[in-house]
Amino acid sequence: MRFKKEVILIIIIIIGIIILEVVTNYMSDKAVKEVTIEVDEIYDKISKAIELEENNELSEEYKEDMKIKMKKFKDNWYEKQDKLSMFFEHDELEKVTRSLVVLEENSKNEEYETSLENIAEFKFWLYHFEEKEKMKLKNFL
Repeated sequence: MRFKKEVILIIIIIIGIIILEVVTNYMSDKAVKEVTIEVDEIYDKISKAIELEENNELSEEYKEDMKIKMKKFKDNWYEKQDKLSMFFEHDELEKVTRSLVVLEENSKNEEYETSLENIAEFKFWLYHFEEKEKMKLKNFL
């Protein structure tokens, strides 16, 4: 009789762990996808700014629109970072945040080529901790 109770308890614990894993993966995947979509929009804006700058058509309105978009993106990141900090290591999130701050500063200083490099770094760190948290054999070794 006691053995049955222990087996049932172990099964319940395993099911609970699996449910928590599925929920946390869903939440983190959703947040990372949303951030990736936003960073792709920023990439498009900066690429267009480079093109406009080469043609001497870059207006102050476009620069201001980019600054507003960047601020909105940064605010959204900090909101998501609060949620993601429950699932991910803080140094991983700090690396992503650091690359975001550098990206923002380079875009403010109108260093658009460098900003594109910062976006690539930002995406790398996003991809890195997205892959790191997935339940794969290589992550356990």
